[in-house]
Amino acid sequence: MPVTLAGYTVEPLVDVEGAFFPLAIVFPDVPLESWEPYRDRFPDTFAREDMLYTRVTCYLIRGHGRTVLVDAGIGAGPDPLFGHQRGRLLQELAQRGLAPGDIDTVILTHLHPDHIGWAAQSGQPTFPRARYLVHARELETFQREDVRAAMHQIAPGYLDRCLDPLQQAGVLATVDDDTEIAPGLHLTISPGHTPGMMRVVLRGTPGSLWLVADTFTHPAQVTEPTWCSAFDMDRSQAIATRFEVLGRAHEEDALVMASHFPTIPGRIRQENGSFRWEPISD
Repeated sequence: MPVTLAGYTVEPLVDVEGAFFPLAIVFPDVPLESWEPYRDRFPDTFAREDMLYTRVTCYLIRGHGRTVLVDAGIGAGPDPLFGHQRGRLLQELAQRGLAPGDIDTVILTHLHPDHIGWAAQSGQPTFPRARYLVHARELETFQREDVRAAMHQIAPGYLDRCLDPLQQAGVLATVDDDTEIAPGLHLTISPGHTPGMMRVVLRGTPGSLWLVADTFTHPAQVTEPTWCSAFDMDRSQAIATRFEVLGRAHEEDALVMASHFPTIPGRIRQENGSFRWEPISD
């Protein structure tokens, strides 16, 4: 569902979707029965009682003379993490009349394998005219040998294939904690899931849209912000960031979209002291 705000149109592009991850793997500390109220509330996020239905969503932002891609999916595949499927991001762009060379900026919210898969192919940047942006702290973290070794246990060789060619080509630039990269288009650090993960915020008059990446892996975490994904690298910081995002997004009445949520935007509502994610109607 496209969103128009602040002179931009934002479209979600699903690179891959399906039943890939059991709840017990992604949320090992959350008992299966604790999910019961959320199965009824968010039925399209479950493949079955004990299995998530996962979407890997990138975002196309067009406006003010800019064509920006937020995140780069799983890549050409076949990807063992995602049922040996192949990403369809380039097809999604082509359906909108865009070739890789039409993208001028690629925002990498963080450097997990399902967010940078299409960043490079065959040792070259996939989007040849684009400047790629990542937070300085994120790049520093993922250059550490211990982190690279841990990531390669999850997705062997992905940093060599997807990140290193960007640095070698000189197209990867770093940003600081709060950076406006175009009129009304901001990058803000949201650490915890990874040390330098960013959210993308569009600010208009009135209104705002927050693309919060993996701050929340599942809409249930809006109500249960202490539930941590197995992929949260710093659990206490991830929890603190979830609370911070919830409070500020609720205060702003912002539209919120997350990389693994359904592609319909929602708002953060508060009732009886708890937050909830409420998808908006078409």
